[in-house]
Amino acid sequence: MTMFSKDAFAFLRELTASNNREWFNANKSRYTKELEAPFAALLEALSNRLQDARRPLSGGKSTMFRPNRDIRFSKDKAPYKTNVSGLLTPSGTKSEVAALLYVHLEPGGGFASAGFYNLSPKQLMPVRDAMIERADTFDEVLSALDQANRKLASGHELTSMPRGYAEHAAHRHADHIKRKSLLVTQELSETDWTSGDVIDHIEKLARDAMPLLTFQDPARAG
Repeated sequence: MTMFSKDAFAFLRELTASNNREWFNANKSRYTKELEAPFAALLEALSNRLQDARRPLSGGKSTMFRPNRDIRFSKDKAPYKTNVSGLLTPSGTKSEVAALLYVHLEPGGGFASAGFYNLSPKQLMPVRDAMIERADTFDEVLSALDQANRKLASGHELTSMPRGYAEHAAHRHADHIKRKSLLVTQELSETDWTSGDVIDHIEKLARDAMPLLTFQDPARAG
């Protein structure tokens, strides 16, 4: 069981108030012990649990995001993120544009999301084409999510049909074709993390989302 201490959240709250290199360097051992190590262990444990899934997902320390912020083009010059996050992907790398599982810890709790996130028009094209050409299969995806009490998260939608899809404006999946992300999300409380229940919640999200995660791969669907 992967558990996070109260100090993990205390660290992030203190970092929010003292977001500078001096404070972070003085407290780096706390970051390593209370956040980096248990978060990497959580991703590895989830990888083991999901090896029998229709689409196995994996990750670990190498698929965590760095704590440093890219401040080159940002008005906010705070050097560190006040959250910890990472991915599980089919390839086990961060350079994955296919289906993924994202895990995010922040002061007060966090969330996990599964699906396709903020893809480019070129990356979205095969997904959108599949919604049109295999409309009944996408109906089954939506039905399976509904039966699991999941639904696609709102946000990241275009206001009109994407370029090249205007002729499909009346298609029954037109609203979904406008999406730039197709995600199901699970909110996670601070207690979920400190009790160790977080791994069960995230595993369930991933398994509930498998019809979506395998939609583009008919060999794994069903």
